[in-house]
Amino acid sequence: MRALRALSLASVLGAWVVISIGGFVTSTGSGLGCRDVILCGEAPLGSAAATIEVTHRVAAWIEGGLVLALLVLVLLRYRSWNPVRNLTVLVFVLIVVQSVLGMLSVAAGYGALGDLSAYPVFVGLHLAVGTATLAVAVLNAAFIFFRPPLAPAPTGTSARSTTVEV
Repeated sequence: MRALRALSLASVLGAWVVISIGGFVTSTGSGLGCRDVILCGEAPLGSAAATIEVTHRVAAWIEGGLVLALLVLVLLRYRSWNPVRNLTVLVFVLIVVQSVLGMLSVAAGYGALGDLSAYPVFVGLHLAVGTATLAVAVLNAAFIFFRPPLAPAPTGTSARSTTVEV
């Protein structure tokens, strides 16, 4: 249970850090600091913008790793804890969607998707999904910390479940 709590808390803090750095990326105009969507590649806005953008990407990769580790742990040890399982899967899906939107925003900003007007739309969607990721991660951590899983009723008794002491 200790590892589950630590990973859930780390995923909340990680989501907050990624959003915070993303705000700095946007406020400094560094969102297009790297031309390539995976590796930085060419830095058309200069090294400072590239450094800010790469910092955001590294934080996002770390957050993705934390959420993936949480997902693996939940699926291996806590699969029957439905709210936690479902919320953890949702956080993981949101991380994937957020990553795709981040890549699409860079592609749109460089005209790879045609009209440049799509760039602010993708940036806004990227932030919206990031915010949803943080909200779901917080809800998941709240379940993990404050709502222990239900134990199955002993055989031969009523169907009512009791909580397990943690």
